[in-house]
Amino acid sequence: EVTVPRDEPPHLPINAEPLYRTSGAPYEPIGDPMLAEVGPGAWTARPDEPDLDHHGLPKIMPLAKAPEFGVSGNDPDPRGKDLLDADGEVAGVIKDLWVDRGEAMFRYLEAEVPANGGGTRRVLVPMAFARIRPTGVTVKALLAHQFANVPALKADDRVTLLEEEKVTAYYGAGTLYAKPDRAEPLI
Repeated sequence: EVTVPRDEPPHLPINAEPLYRTSGAPYEPIGDPMLAEVGPGAWTARPDEPDLDHHGLPKIMPLAKAPEFGVSGNDPDPRGKDLLDADGEVAGVIKDLWVDRGEAMFRYLEAEVPANGGGTRRVLVPMAFARIRPTGVTVKALLAHQFANVPALKADDRVTLLEEEKVTAYYGAGTLYAKPDRAEPLI
């Protein structure tokens, strides 16, 4: 049920500026384009709560917390494999898979990567950006050091709709901004 008009959150500032002082000029991100949340890195302000099934449980959760699911014997199990970046450099290690229990399919890989300032942290990798190969899991969208800035989750056993937006948008930003030459003309 939707009621209109309704209170809308204020529009967030755009972290980009026009390249030229003309109407219709293209915009360029301000600061780190991977974190500017514009272009392929833009996201929608969805509810900051998990998508729930008809029992009130989160639909998407780590495989470690969903014992009724597993990896088929006919498919490669990426757990324990290296996470490789766009240049083939090792960026981390795959630790778990996140299953969408409503669709019975994997939505994310969970990787342990070096954290900014030392140590490690766990991040989600959307399956649409990952290629599972015998040599490891390749993610062409990012470089190894960029995994440290993947948006964090509030909990280690659930992902909210807003967190899904932000995580996927970060990888989307990498498809254009991870390397400077990606934003240049192809010809």
